[in-house]
Amino acid sequence: MAAGDWIPFGEGRYLAERVFLVGDGGRLGVEIEETVVEVTEDGRGRRLRGRGRVRNDLLVELLETPDEPELWLDMGGGIAFCLEADIQAGKVFTPGLKSFALFLPRRPGRPVDPAEFNSRIAGLRSPGDPAG
Repeated sequence: MAAGDWIPFGEGRYLAERVFLVGDGGRLGVEIEETVVEVTEDGRGRRLRGRGRVRNDLLVELLETPDEPELWLDMGGGIAFCLEADIQAGKVFTPGLKSFALFLPRRPGRPVDPAEFNSRIAGLRSPGDPAG
């Protein structure tokens, strides 16, 4: 698969419907709110990156779990992906504080159907949930 072939959008900015960083074997999740996905095109193909708001304290707790988290991205209209991504976020960890997080896929995303996306997200709990 050539770089960018998995991205079904042309150049531009798009508002994602739902975005979650999922970790700890698929048990924990942190929502990335107000996510904007940007698609750019160059000589190597299409590239995707995004940014949205996230609670830093929950993100840090999720990233402390032993496995690599996955980014679950729902663009609406039945278009959703699961992907590995590098995440960069603010360094202030006051409980409840949100800052922008940036994500950049490491490799092409895997398309998922809406039922799989909904099933994965429905089973998540927040890293800050003491009921875990």
